[in-house]
Amino acid sequence: MVKQKWLWMLGVILVLLTGCQDSDQAAKPIDDSELNPDVVNMHGGISGLDKMENYYQQVEKQKEGDLRVVSYTIEGDPIITDLAYDGKKINVTHDYTRDQYGNGEVDTFQCGKLKREENPTNLSYYLTDCEGVKGGIWGVLETSYDVNRQDVFEVELRYGPKEGEKQTIELNDEDKQEVYKQLVLVNYLQSKPTSDDCPKGKQVDNYLMKVKINGGNHTLNWNACGSHESSKPFTDIAEYIIHASQHPEKSNENENVVYGYIIEVKENQILIGEDLTAADLVSLEKVKEEDLSNLNITFLYVETEDAKEFSEGDKIVMKVDEVLEEGSPGRVVASDIKKITE
Repeated sequence: MVKQKWLWMLGVILVLLTGCQDSDQAAKPIDDSELNPDVVNMHGGISGLDKMENYYQQVEKQKEGDLRVVSYTIEGDPIITDLAYDGKKINVTHDYTRDQYGNGEVDTFQCGKLKREENPTNLSYYLTDCEGVKGGIWGVLETSYDVNRQDVFEVELRYGPKEGEKQTIELNDEDKQEVYKQLVLVNYLQSKPTSDDCPKGKQVDNYLMKVKINGGNHTLNWNACGSHESSKPFTDIAEYIIHASQHPEKSNENENVVYGYIIEVKENQILIGEDLTAADLVSLEKVKEEDLSNLNITFLYVETEDAKEFSEGDKIVMKVDEVLEEGSPGRVVASDIKKITE
């Protein structure tokens, strides 16, 4: 009887140990290297954006090639997208099998073109002429860099041969948007600039950049000796900040300029979604007026006598002359409305 009791207890212990082991394995994140990614999208923080751009240029020149994009869900599960261009068509394999909350399937389809779309607050790569895909458009990669969607964004920069004195840098809204954009594009939360060894006796600037965004702080420290590939983008950003602080006068050329896709056309009025992407537009085919305020998109009703010259789905750029009503949807009067064509 005693022997059976100990055997039973031993069995319980083994079950518990096995359960703990399985739990640890499930919680352990997958190593990117095991998936052989070219591009990694970690909730909008993108590593390998240069490879995405190079692949786009390669396809533009009709050169065959492959690309793997790994995007992570909020739970940390990877979804793999493989693009294979044969010189005519792009074969897509979209693998959900590692997503514990996905459908566990592998989708395959063909598309005609790979396109790139850059707006003031986002950058996207997407496929068109896709067989069996809603609207024929399928998004590959998108990153957003709208500084106005952040509660706090501040940059402190020190520079000089001996790290310099603290610089008080005041950036206007246009420069602040550009700095935030460039930091996002170099994936500053994951990437770190590397200091190069300088020749003896050579004096160069050292940089110390502190970035405060919402409740987080990030410190970057490097020198400008040489042109190491990991540090050069950060040096360019630092030099932009220095130049902007020394030359605060800015042209008003881009002031109140808005980009967007037309969602609806009425007499003397159009409705646009500001800084939408082509892929976003497909998902907004049927938008009810009462639902606009619930979406994380800025919508504008634009009063214009030239409304009939435009159609739903047109991408436009315009100059806002007067704000009639704040919010989303807002209402404005605009001029110099132009279609943006490829």
